[in-house]
Amino acid sequence: MTSQKIRDRIRALRDKTAARGCTEAEALAAAEKAAQLMRDHGVSEADIVMDEQSSVSDRGRSIKAKLWPVIAYCTNTAHVIVSVNGRSEVQFLGHAPGPEIAVYLRQVAEGAVNRAVREFKTTTFYRRRRGLKSRRDAVADFTDGMVIRLRYRLFEIFATVVDGEAREQAEIALMERHPETQTVNQRSAPLRHHAARSAGWRAGESVTLAHGVSGSEAPLQIGGVR
Repeated sequence: MTSQKIRDRIRALRDKTAARGCTEAEALAAAEKAAQLMRDHGVSEADIVMDEQSSVSDRGRSIKAKLWPVIAYCTNTAHVIVSVNGRSEVQFLGHAPGPEIAVYLRQVAEGAVNRAVREFKTTTFYRRRRGLKSRRDAVADFTDGMVIRLRYRLFEIFATVVDGEAREQAEIALMERHPETQTVNQRSAPLRHHAARSAGWRAGESVTLAHGVSGSEAPLQIGGVR
């Protein structure tokens, strides 16, 4: 079994309690089995209470990857880029439902960026760029402007639910599971098209980042410490 499947198995066994309809003998047997699995596989209590969710990603050097640490911060999770079967995934780790919400926010935000870039490529400004490099630079500046605005909006929307203790626990759990983690250096490039950057900023303003959440409203709790 994979590490995640082992943790899921242990959680399922620990859920077999008398309060949930099991006999005392069944509950005791399940607890003993869960304890044995934890010993055999070196699983700590922190491993059990921490959830993790992943989604396919690049290697963390794209402009859109600048969203990931902000999403992790706002959902009280820690994030890491892992390789799974030869492909990269960004994994969010923390108290539930933080990781699930983080994956959702990433899907919403990056999907919005992709759609906005397609629309930007139909504009007169983009079409007037001469040469492939100039057009690529314009797209990069547009994307950067939109990502910057989305980052600010995430901070604004989720400010009231950020939990320092939960985030610290997530970071500790991440280092325990991935002790060889290294920082990915973001690519930096000078601003070339102010108009494109401004257009990206405006596009980021119109994105709905969470169902039922707009402006400064925020979910009541995201993966905080109970």
